[in-house]
Amino acid sequence: MNKKIHENVKLTNGSKAYNFWLDPPASINRKYYFFEILNPNEFLNGAKPKLAQKGPYIYSEKWRKKNVKFLDQENIEYNPVSTLFFESSMSVGNETDVITFLNIPAAAMIDQITSGKIDFFSTSFANSILNHLDTKLIIRRTVKELISGYDDPLVELASNYMPEFIKDERFSLMNGKNGTVWQKFIINTGYSDPMNVGKIASWNGLKKLDYWKSDKANQISGTDGTFYPPFLNRSSVIESFSPEMCRSFGLVYLKDNEIDGVKTFDFHLPSDIFSASELEHAGFCEDKCMDNGVLNISSCYGGVSGFISQPHFLNADEKFVQAIDGLKPNKEIHDFLIHFEPTTGVPVAGNVRLQINFYLEPNEEIDLVRKIQPVLLPVLWFDEEVKLNLEIVEELSKVAFYVRLVTIIPVTMVSTGILLILVSSFVLLKKSRNKSAKIVKKSIYLAESAKLFNDEQIDV
Repeated sequence: MNKKIHENVKLTNGSKAYNFWLDPPASINRKYYFFEILNPNEFLNGAKPKLAQKGPYIYSEKWRKKNVKFLDQENIEYNPVSTLFFESSMSVGNETDVITFLNIPAAAMIDQITSGKIDFFSTSFANSILNHLDTKLIIRRTVKELISGYDDPLVELASNYMPEFIKDERFSLMNGKNGTVWQKFIINTGYSDPMNVGKIASWNGLKKLDYWKSDKANQISGTDGTFYPPFLNRSSVIESFSPEMCRSFGLVYLKDNEIDGVKTFDFHLPSDIFSASELEHAGFCEDKCMDNGVLNISSCYGGVSGFISQPHFLNADEKFVQAIDGLKPNKEIHDFLIHFEPTTGVPVAGNVRLQINFYLEPNEEIDLVRKIQPVLLPVLWFDEEVKLNLEIVEELSKVAFYVRLVTIIPVTMVSTGILLILVSSFVLLKKSRNKSAKIVKKSIYLAESAKLFNDEQIDV
């Protein structure tokens, strides 16, 4: 059995596992929810911000792997490319809808000046530049402009000083990552050990990160988020690395469930994933963490005070929710959750949900923020939803009823922009000597109809 599993799950050129890896049988949709500022003038003069969630604006997501190259039997190199396509029929509105939104380039520049990270001109000179350009802290932009980009003089200026972080002279929430090559993975093919398939050897040439204070925090551990092990149990921790989160993370068991007739174990981000004490202990904070429920990712985004959290500050300190009017954290719709069929390790469906926030504080020397109160301001959250194609789920449930399975189906989770989702599948059928010929024949038919059956018998 182990030998046959090994032969069928490893990534070799032209194999079924390889072809499923290249063209995953799943639908992927990214849902954006923007936080519109309802009281911009009052907020600029020191009032608590009032926000209204607008969305979802839904984009179907097409994944390709470019420049695929087998380096040797153990390692394969590739560039993942994600391209978004707006789906008006699925969305709450059109891409022409206008959002009253934080001017992120201006907020970033002000933060860099206030924190002393920009020292090539003075605060007063920066204030003069902002006034000369008639810069506003709160702007109105269409959904398409926010996602796809718009011209901004501050971004053009910043691109000359931080080209490694600013990928485009236009500002967009995708930051030049829509349909472009911006990262390179080398992963394990599983040639020697099928349980290593998909594990990361390097990312963008790095075997470990240099963003954080400790070796533990800088580890690139687990898989690239596309392969998961079979035979999960309720104590399993499923590790993956997310470039957008700037770290590796683990999913833990939540509950038993049933999705489209398939019994699943639901795994999610642990509630203490962004606990201040845990983050400080692991080395994720430069000095002191802000508080529970948020992770400062400024070290991997050019020093700008960006933070990630769960949507509506789910599992965060109550002070973050109370500082904003309009937030209602709800575990049912805001949790980061993947539904696994436990015997096979197949992710039947999942929702990768994260929120992007920016820290704002007053500065007496900068007109735009002179009167505001310190606040961690949410700007958007996204839900990257993956669903295994229904025909594959149906065949999976039938085959699982008749035979024992060993399956790998990958799902890439993230994407801010953020978490990247891919699916592939391969099913091995065990022919039991004790089953009747009729049952064996029916099992083979079901597996063949799902295009997942290897004609060779599995010797046990």
